[in-house]
Amino acid sequence: MLALQVTAIFFVLLSATFMFGPQLAIYGPRGLQQLARDEQARFVGGCLASALVLTILAPYFATAVTSGGGAITLVMAELVTMRFSPV
Repeated sequence: MLALQVTAIFFVLLSATFMFGPQLAIYGPRGLQQLARDEQARFVGGCLASALVLTILAPYFATAVTSGGGAITLVMAELVTMRFSPV
């Protein structure tokens, strides 16, 4: 389980590097301020942060999956049916 967790963390961090790295390398600290104002960058950053937190906490959800299967299925169905619309 630890090997899968480390692999998942590596890929999430690699995704963040590919998303935010080039702009930070070119523009430096000004690029960070520009990324903080960009709606799409904030959305992607939030998704990557959520994936990282889920990856770190995944081993602790094993008891929830085995004891509360109905609740987990409901949450997964809700995540699949969510719609995102630009504001």
